Amino acid sequence: MTDNMLIDLPELRLPRDMAWRVRFVEAVEQHARRLGISGHFKAPRFFGYYFTGPHPVVVAGHWTVMLDAVPLMRRLRKTVDDATQNRFSISSVAEGEEPEFMLVHDRYDGSCWLWDYAHGRRFLEANDPVTAWGRLEDMLGDRGDDSDSDLS
Repeated sequence: MTDNMLIDLPELRLPRDMAWRVRFVEAVEQHARRLGISGHFKAPRFFGYYFTGPHPVVVAGHWTVMLDAVPLMRRLRKTVDDATQNRFSISSVAEGEEPEFMLVHDRYDGSCWLWDYAHGRRFLEANDPVTAWGRLEDMLGDRGDDSDSDLS
């Protein structure tokens, strides 16, 4: 396994609303309602995508959702395999196992990169993602959030 490996994928851009298209946001809000939590999910800037066995998983903040195998997620796995020439994988061999990498998506500009699973997960779960050089928002500039929701 690599140690804190980050791989830029400049040729891969995902739509800003990818998490909505694969029904991640809907799944989080449905689960929150079942728990008696009112409000709406406040979409973070970054989302993580990977597969555990055949099942697609999306991570945002402390929310992790295993999704149904929708065609868009199957295409995403193939796109990552093609972009990396099958050298890096966002899929684990067996269900319940962690993959080597996860795809991290910046919904502000659509950019994507692969991050080794453990570090990518820590980054996505952070309330205020930081880098060694300071707050990420300070470095990249606040591009605003078009969401008026409040579940996080």
